[in-house]
Amino acid sequence: MRDHFDTLAWLAGCGAWVVSTLFTFAAISIFSLNPLWLVLPLPVPAIVVAGLYAYRLKSLPKLARQLGNLNKDERQKAFKQLMAMGKHAADVFLQVLTAPRKKEEVADWDGVAASILAVEGLGRLREKRAVPVLLRLLKTSEGEICGTVIWALGEIGDDSVVPELLPLLGSESLNGITVDALRKLGAGDLVELYKGAMSGDRTAIEAIKKHPYRKAFIAGFIRALWSREDIFVIPKAAWALSELWAIEAIPSLRAQISRWLPTEIRQACKQALDKLEMISRLPRAVSPSEIDTSTLPRPAYATEFPTENLPSPARMDELNLLETDDG
Repeated sequence: MRDHFDTLAWLAGCGAWVVSTLFTFAAISIFSLNPLWLVLPLPVPAIVVAGLYAYRLKSLPKLARQLGNLNKDERQKAFKQLMAMGKHAADVFLQVLTAPRKKEEVADWDGVAASILAVEGLGRLREKRAVPVLLRLLKTSEGEICGTVIWALGEIGDDSVVPELLPLLGSESLNGITVDALRKLGAGDLVELYKGAMSGDRTAIEAIKKHPYRKAFIAGFIRALWSREDIFVIPKAAWALSELWAIEAIPSLRAQISRWLPTEIRQACKQALDKLEMISRLPRAVSPSEIDTSTLPRPAYATEFPTENLPSPARMDELNLLETDDG
């Protein structure tokens, strides 16, 4: 709900504009007013959105609202005051991250700037409670916010976020800061594995095949396929994916072949695609959970064996009689 506030606010604004326009049109028709009255509903969406923002921001503490002030100097002043509060500021920063992340001048709110400062504050405070919030923010944001979130996760030092950060090694804009964060988290060896695979090192490929984070590595190579500035990493990523038998990369490789790329790059993607498609057509081993055991014969229970035709055991008096006869 919080992540979609901006969309909901504008939907409410558009809905209000439609309703107000219909009422204005009806009033013009009924009272024979000048059609220029139809301009009256035009500012309605902006007014409704600003009102919703103001209502939403009203629940934030004063310093939290100041953190999103349109004036940069005022934002920095509020940030310094919050940092002076020490650990007590963490709750305020977390509240800021629940607020809208758009810029709304009428409500005097810059949600992006406020979020960046809040994330920076949580990173400096090394607030572990912020980890789930930051991971969610990493998936729903982009640009400078993501870079600050990755930095903060590295500062907090919770190594459980390593598989979430590994795919970002394949991002052009976030690779450098992700490398720094992973090294701070003690995962520098994983960075070297990624680099080794991208440089054609088969030893690194074999290590990744057996690694618990194999899927996270593959996600990073797939992301690298979409590089736009350094397109020459694309063949390296395609080769790594083919060597890892990453059939989940097939749609992305197909897309690269249709892109306007140099011939040698598209050929590298085609070779990787052919190999992965061949692998995808191979029969796979059936897991025990997929075997239908309902038609297999079951073992018979002891009570189901017929015993009426079996010889009965001899009694003790019969055995004594037989010994007497023998004597």
